[in-house]
Amino acid sequence: MRVAFVSEGEGSLDDEVSPRFGRAPTFVIVELDGEVKVVKVVKNPGVGSSGGAGIKAVQKMVDEKVDVVVAGNFGPNSLAALDGLGIKHVQLPRISIREAIERLRGSLS
Repeated sequence: MRVAFVSEGEGSLDDEVSPRFGRAPTFVIVELDGEVKVVKVVKNPGVGSSGGAGIKAVQKMVDEKVDVVVAGNFGPNSLAALDGLGIKHVQLPRISIREAIERLRGSLS
């Protein structure tokens, strides 16, 4: 299962989960089947947008074939788009991505 963690940092498992989906700087994409493996780190195309940041971020999730997105918060447009596309979303407080992975293990299978 491919999970995108919305990151406040440069892209490591020690980064904090961002409270903002559409305006976070990076996404850390992790494969959670069995062993945890960082697949890639991608820049958020919506971070500097004057409008539509959440929708641009959702499109990036589609492009990256993500199954689940983890962020501190999602805007209503982002939630509607994720739901419409069948991409699960999980809200977690500002914790490390590593800690978020531990909280998610088992609950997404």
